[in-house]
Amino acid sequence: MVRNKYYAQSWVPDGVDENVLEKSLGNELEPKGLKSLERLVNNPDQLTDDDTANIIAYIEFQRIRVPRQADEAMRLAKLAIETMVMENPGGKEVLETHQVSIKDSFRFDFMRWVSGNIGPYLARMIWEVVEAPEGSCFITSDSPVSFWNQGFVPPLEAGIGLYGTIVFFPLNSKHLLMLRHPEYLAGEKEASEELPKDLDYEDGSIELRRGLVLDKESINHQNWITYMLSQDTIAGCSKACIDAAVGKETSGHRPSS
Repeated sequence: MVRNKYYAQSWVPDGVDENVLEKSLGNELEPKGLKSLERLVNNPDQLTDDDTANIIAYIEFQRIRVPRQADEAMRLAKLAIETMVMENPGGKEVLETHQVSIKDSFRFDFMRWVSGNIGPYLARMIWEVVEAPEGSCFITSDSPVSFWNQGFVPPLEAGIGLYGTIVFFPLNSKHLLMLRHPEYLAGEKEASEELPKDLDYEDGSIELRRGLVLDKESINHQNWITYMLSQDTIAGCSKACIDAAVGKETSGHRPSS
């Protein structure tokens, strides 16, 4: 799942490395995040405050960096500009002969604007590492951090600001990280109710649960969600687990495998 030069910024000023973002990710965010995620799976009792911060930063950027989110951000930006043009006299005529084009640099602006907005939600959620039994496995995709809410049918995707939205992130073929808002788990809030929009980080603890082994039907459903919320590609440890996920298809959304 590689796009060559995906983070290259050819428009940077002279003297600035166009690969500065990719090098920063490779030197800082990715190694720290992966090391902390490995500890989450294998040695959760040794997790530190730095580990949870690394994991939150890693999940957040893994969510916003992928083409599916960048493409959606560019689509919404184009729609917003077209709507503003249409609201002006003569705007309709302008759009009949011209079109709005969003530069590739916009996705870097998008990542900068959104960075830090998801973290406060992740920090207040209950984290649970669930496992796949023998003979089953979790799949992953080119959009591995999924937001799912029972009120939205994939490929529609919910926002994290709803109490019923669950964050799914496959850690490996046998472990999945699932994050849920405590109020929804306790039955205090409905899936469609909105959290406050001014959330911020607060000192405290994150509840971590482990030990739940999902049955095959639950894993197939989870893999179907991952499949439906992917963009082009899914991957798994066996053809059987991929076939099981794709077999639950309910729309024309057909990534490759």
